[in-house]
Amino acid sequence: MLRLSTICLLLISATCYGQIKITNAHMPKSGDKIEYSNAISPTIDVKTTGADANWDYSTLTSSGNGIEEYTQSWQTPYILNFGFSAIGKKILDTLGFSDFQMKNVYNFYKNSSSSFSDVGIGFQFAALPLPQAGKHSDPDEIYFFPLEYSDRDSSTFDVEIPITAIAFPVGSFRRQGYRITEVDGWGKITTPYVKDEPCIRVKSVVHETDSIKVTTPSFSFGSEITRVEYKWLSTNERIPLLTVIGNEIGGQFVPTTIQYRNEWSKITPDFEATNVSPKVGDIITINNKTQGDGAYTWEFTPNKGFQFVNGTSATSKNPVMVFQDTGIYTVKLTVKNDANTESEEKADYIRVRDRNASLEDAILDELMPFSIYPNPVENKLNITFRNGQDNNVAYIGILSMDGRLIQSSYIRNTSLVHTVDVSHLAKGTYLVSVLHHDMMSYHRLFKH
Repeated sequence: MLRLSTICLLLISATCYGQIKITNAHMPKSGDKIEYSNAISPTIDVKTTGADANWDYSTLTSSGNGIEEYTQSWQTPYILNFGFSAIGKKILDTLGFSDFQMKNVYNFYKNSSSSFSDVGIGFQFAALPLPQAGKHSDPDEIYFFPLEYSDRDSSTFDVEIPITAIAFPVGSFRRQGYRITEVDGWGKITTPYVKDEPCIRVKSVVHETDSIKVTTPSFSFGSEITRVEYKWLSTNERIPLLTVIGNEIGGQFVPTTIQYRNEWSKITPDFEATNVSPKVGDIITINNKTQGDGAYTWEFTPNKGFQFVNGTSATSKNPVMVFQDTGIYTVKLTVKNDANTESEEKADYIRVRDRNASLEDAILDELMPFSIYPNPVENKLNITFRNGQDNNVAYIGILSMDGRLIQSSYIRNTSLVHTVDVSHLAKGTYLVSVLHHDMMSYHRLFKH
């Protein structure tokens, strides 16, 4: 018979199963360049939480990409303030406007066994050439370690930075406030980047006041901000798998920032046409199935006999096309982003048939060891072999429908496109016969 203490231990073990613990080993390090994507969503579920939660954000779509890059403080313009003890992350946000706008803004962090803290800020004031920076007199402890479910902490922060111009003080920037942080959930998260990844969720409520005072000319302004931050942390990534920042207005959470870990620079181009054997005049869509984001460029060989419709073009994600003549088209998709350029090419992918061609013709075309285009033809007929090899010889004959040989020629290199002049043929239907590898094949040809 189980004792009560044993049952309690089993229950506790079952409850704790699957939880993870975050330590300073899971924080960003100098040299990290970690990719992420931004998303836009007017509403996002942040109410689901607690023990063994399942967060499914797989439907998030990227609205833009970025990289969190962490650098040793001595490699930034603010080495005199932070020496060798901190790492800096350049952020894109600016504060203020016109000559009072701050640019080249860095946040500086210190990682220790007990906490990960924001220890200072550096920026360049638009009206002044010198970099401005300062350490927190009271660091902002973003996380206290170890981070585990139900942990709750609070911290204050304060930093004041003198603004100087050639050694003369002209004002100051100050940021102060407090944050309340709670690990309010654990479980698994799914995003476009991961599936069922074990994580914890950290919720922080931050009250912050930023102010700038300028003595010459006399000018000052400030802003008070209260924001709510939700971060899903795992032991396999050094930035959150998902960060959602926003405000609570009338009891309703309104997101202002949604950012998820992503490897957007990895591109795997792929595509699939809705119809690879259309007839002349048919409209088809080429569905882009590329993994990763970027700019798209489509190429079709030969580059004629078609047009883009429905407002699409050669740079659309999913081009819509209509073919105006018969032919066999090789399709190439090139995808380019800030880091990579990758391409996918499908040879002889789209085979456009005559408007009057039968299904039997389409099936025979797929079975033939060679292809002819355009069909119908006016002057020049192109012949390609699907498994052509250098120095292979093939015999080509053009016959009337009653079996009379009209013209013939040899191909001595079946890896190349062979062109036959048929301009002298009368309008009508013919047979193209090819003897290749001791096998005779026939293809129906329509002459305009």
